[in-house]
Order: sequence, then structure tokens, then C-alpha cells
Amino acid sequence: MDSVVKAKNNFRLVQATVDWVDTADITKDVYKTEVENMNLGKWFIGRHAQFGVEFLELRENVWLHSGSIIGTPFMLKETYQDVGGVNPRFHDFDATEQKLRIAQSYGAAKPGVKKVISVINLGHHWGAFYVDVTAKKCFVFDPMQLGSNISTLKSAVGTIIERILDMTDQLQYEVITGCTQKDGSSCGLWSLVVLELLLFGANIENWNNFWSDTLYNEVGFLRVRYLHKIITLQECFSTLHDGVDEGGSDE
Repeated sequence: MDSVVKAKNNFRLVQATVDWVDTADITKDVYKTEVENMNLGKWFIGRHAQFGVEFLELRENVWLHSGSIIGTPFMLKETYQDVGGVNPRFHDFDATEQKLRIAQSYGAAKPGVKKVISVINLGHHWGAFYVDVTAKKCFVFDPMQLGSNISTLKSAVGTIIERILDMTDQLQYEVITGCTQKDGSSCGLWSLVVLELLLFGANIENWNNFWSDTLYNEVGFLRVRYLHKIITLQECFSTLHDGVDEGGSDE
């Protein structure tokens, strides 16, 4: 009975997402078909089970929970060259060795990686970091622009990410201040947007060449865009457990 109720709820989410796509100013039919045909069940990134239905939180003004944002660093890694993604779940654990193991499970420390990205749950709120390995520079971003959140991001990178990259005490930190969330639900979305702008080549000095405040008016389009990217990358996610160790109890 539970599985029947869950299936009905999943189908309601699909319909809600399709209805939302119908309100957006985009080529709707293609996107609606993708939503209707997407795999709502388990996708595996290493050992972590990611349910496709969770990505439907990208619709409307829904806050992005861990389930919906967990695969996005992997998505950006697959979209851009020389990028390593950090598993965002590393920040949820207490033991340092477990944090290190989980953080690098997306391939952040592989040879040839020049840019390392991820998001971090700061407590019902998302922030992001981007490491330029070649320049030895780390950009951190908090959509609320709070000093305490910036400190948490710097600490997470300094204690874990620097170690997996073998760059302890070598990174220069800079704070992205050119974007601020305007509501209570878009922190995850703006974290993704800022990461992608940095991948495009944005930095502190040239930020205004990449950013425009008109983006605040395009939240609907941006959400559709990331949902589309995730769905089209389904083939990159296995539907079978590949046995990669991500720390035991984190499933």
C-alpha cells in the first residue's frame, strides 16, 4: 500500500511540474515530454542513491532539499571540461576521515582536474564554493551574504577540500558578493548560477561582465534550465549500485 501511495504522489509531482512548465515562456512541448518520461526511481552516483523524482523540486519556488541538489555538482562536472565535483554530503558528517572519503567520491582529486565545485548545506540554506586549482584561489558564495556562513564555507574548504587536493594552506579566498537571494527558497538556485558563471570565467574583477540584475527576473527560466540539464544527463547515472564506498551509514 505504501508503494502505491508513493507512486501516486510521484505522479502528482510530475503533473505539477508539467503544469508549471506550461506557464513558462519557453519551448514547452520538449521539456514537458522530458519530465513525463524521466526516470523517477533510483539513480546511483557511486554508492549514493539519488531518486529522480527529487529533481522535480526544481519547479516553481520550491526550496531545494539535499535530494534535489545533491547531483548538481555532478551535472556541472559532466557539462564543463576539467571540472571536479565534490559530493555535498561530506559536510553532513562529523568524522574527518569520513568527510574526506565522501568529499572526493565524485572525482574531485582526479588528475587533470583544474576546477573544483560544490554546494554546502549551511542549515536549511545553501552556499557554494569554487576552487581554481591552477590559480590556487577559492571563491565562496553565500546567497544571504552572512559573515557566519562565509566562515563556515571557508572552514569546510580549508579543513577538507584543501586536503583532498593536496593544497593545505595554499588557497587564497575571495567572496562573491554580486548576487543576493530575494526570497526564501532560491538559495540553491543562485548557488548553481554563481558556480556556472565562475565556470564561464567570471571572477571578482570582471563580475559585472557576466552578471546582470535582470537574472533575478528569470528564476522560472533558470529552474527549467537546470531541470532540463539534469534530465538529459540521466544516462550518466547508473540505475545499479556500483559498490563505491561513500562511508557506510550515509545512505
